[in-house]
Amino acid sequence: MFSVTPGALAAFGWTDRVLALFSEVDDQTVEPARVVRVERSTCAAVFGDRSERLLHAAVLPAVGDWIAVRAESVHAVLPRWSVLSRADPSGSSVQVLAANLDLVVITAPADRLSPARVERELAVAWESGAQPLVALTKCDLADESVERSLAERLVGAEVLATSAATGRGIEDLRQRLRPARTAVLLGPSGAGKSTLANALLGTDLLATGAVRHADQRGRHTTTSRQLVTVPGGGVLIDTPGLRSLGLAGEVPVELAFPDIDTLADGCRFSDCRHQTEPGCAVVAAASNGELDQDRLVSFRKLQREAAAEARRTDPLLRQAELSIWKARVKSARINDKRRGR
Repeated sequence: MFSVTPGALAAFGWTDRVLALFSEVDDQTVEPARVVRVERSTCAAVFGDRSERLLHAAVLPAVGDWIAVRAESVHAVLPRWSVLSRADPSGSSVQVLAANLDLVVITAPADRLSPARVERELAVAWESGAQPLVALTKCDLADESVERSLAERLVGAEVLATSAATGRGIEDLRQRLRPARTAVLLGPSGAGKSTLANALLGTDLLATGAVRHADQRGRHTTTSRQLVTVPGGGVLIDTPGLRSLGLAGEVPVELAFPDIDTLADGCRFSDCRHQTEPGCAVVAAASNGELDQDRLVSFRKLQREAAAEARRTDPLLRQAELSIWKARVKSARINDKRRGR
C-alpha cells in the first residue's frame, strides 16, 4: 500500500474510498486518473495536475471510471461501486453508460411528460446501485398539477421540480452534489439535461438546442457522455438523449414500484405474477381504484422485459422456460387427443 496525492482530482470526486481502491493496485509506478470522455478507441482522463490526456486501453473504460495509468495506457480499472447500464440497442450486449455514481438524476420534461418512461428509468437507476432522483424539468412550461400527479404516481420516489429559466430547484440539486458526489443526468432528448447541467455549472459549457416544433422531440445536442466538475463541489455526467432504454441484467423492477410490492404481500400465491391468478391483491387494487391502472400496465411490461432479459443471459433459466413450454405443448396435445381433435 502506498500514499497518493490526488491534487486536482479532489474536485473530480476523489475520496478516501477511491484512495483505498487505488492503494490495492499492484504497481507503484502508476498514477491515478478519472475518465471524463470515451472517444472510439481511446478515452480522455483527467489527472492530479488537472491535465487531460488521451489514453489507449485494451478494453475501454466508462465515463466516471477511476483508472491506474502507466505510459499513456490504462493499466487497470478500479472496482466500481455503481454502474448505470442498459441493454445495447442491438440486443446482443450490455452498454455501460457511466460508472461510480452516487446519484442518478432522471430528467422528466414537464411539458411532455411520460410517466411510464420515468418508471422505466427508475428501474434502471435502482439497478445501478446509486440513489435515484426524479428532476421534473421545465416546470415553468406546465401547470403545478403535473408535478403533483407525477409525485402521486411515483410512490416512494423523490420528485424535485426544477426550472433552468426561473432557477427553481437548481440550488437544491446543487446541494445534493456537495462535497464530492457524482451524479449522472438520464433522460430522453429534449428533456433539458444540458440546460439543467449549465444551470448547475453557472455557465453555458454544454451545448443545448430547442425541441422540434413538429413533434416536440429534442435534438441530440449532447453527442457523447462527458464528466465535468460543479463549482462548489460535486461532479456531473451529461449523457446524450436515449431513444431506447432496454433493461440489462437482473433489474429489481419492484424497487421502482414499492406500492405494488407492498400490495403483493396480500396475494394468495407467493409467486403471483399479478396477471389472472385468483386472489391477486394487486389486480384487485387496480380494479377498485386503489392502484393506478396505467401504473400496473407499466409494471407488467417491465416485469416481462426483465424476465426475458434474464432468460436470454442465464442458460439455466432459458432451459427451465423451454421445459415449461414443452410440458404445456405436450399437455395440450394429450387433451386434444382425448377430445378427438
